[in-house]
Amino acid sequence: MRILVLICSSIIGFSAIAQDDGLSRKENITLFNEAQRCYKAAIQAGRQITESIRCAKTSLDIGLSLFEPDSKNIAGLTYNYGMALSKGAGSRDKVIYLIEQSLVLFEKQYGTDSLVLVDILIGLDNTRNSIKNSSDSVVDRNYKRALKIVASNSGEDSLEYADAALSISMGLMETVRSYRDLGTTEKYANISLDIYSKKLDPDSTSVTMASFHLGKIAMIGKNYKSAIKSLEQATQNPQVASYAHAFLVEAYDRTNDHDLATFHAQQLGQLTPGREHSNFMPLFVKQPIYPKKAQRKGKEGYVIVELIV
Repeated sequence: MRILVLICSSIIGFSAIAQDDGLSRKENITLFNEAQRCYKAAIQAGRQITESIRCAKTSLDIGLSLFEPDSKNIAGLTYNYGMALSKGAGSRDKVIYLIEQSLVLFEKQYGTDSLVLVDILIGLDNTRNSIKNSSDSVVDRNYKRALKIVASNSGEDSLEYADAALSISMGLMETVRSYRDLGTTEKYANISLDIYSKKLDPDSTSVTMASFHLGKIAMIGKNYKSAIKSLEQATQNPQVASYAHAFLVEAYDRTNDHDLATFHAQQLGQLTPGREHSNFMPLFVKQPIYPKKAQRKGKEGYVIVELIV
């Protein structure tokens, strides 16, 4: 969401103003700026999780000696560290604590109804849902508060509201453990698509992204006919089309419509010219779910992999 980008950019761009007891002000500023550049580079690189955690922690540690403890800067640095940890194998209790601390600090600075809080609230419920047991229901108290804030600032039929709903759905997608979870994920995705469809063209990036996301949800639920309908709509936008065609190959194959599966494989090939003599590229990649009990006990095993060529 755009709000998260604003938080990151405001944190990365500020200058330090205080003094540390052990190092000079100039030395602290130099170390802090280096840590921030490191954190920004790791985030932009995407998968450098260990590096982003290290740099976010260093930024916070140095920042605590440079800024007031209840400042916007410390709030942002605390949030960054919590979110970096959430992508790694850190303690979820610590992640929740850090994000909650940043929420309290941001509330002091901006008030309890500020749009700045939206991503933090979504991040909190995302983290809680990632550690819940499979029998637990989806945690969505902060999701609802986030949407309420957006509604009070921009309206329930606003594009900002749709953006927040889609962000919630995408966060839930990463923590799906049951068909009940899928229902909640689908609910928020439908909210976003409904708003986008009323305000934007059918081939807009937002409409097609929401359609593509609904298609992925249907694929997880093995509702292939519904998935095909959403994914076909997603092919209307060139930025989304290649991903949609890849999933459609899988969806049509699952429904035994091999001619259409071949058609979408060919369409995908036309969108990726110049690859005729390159290595094979996977079209549909399902992320494996490591069994929780085996993970806790450190057990290894094997899987059966199915490939559609």
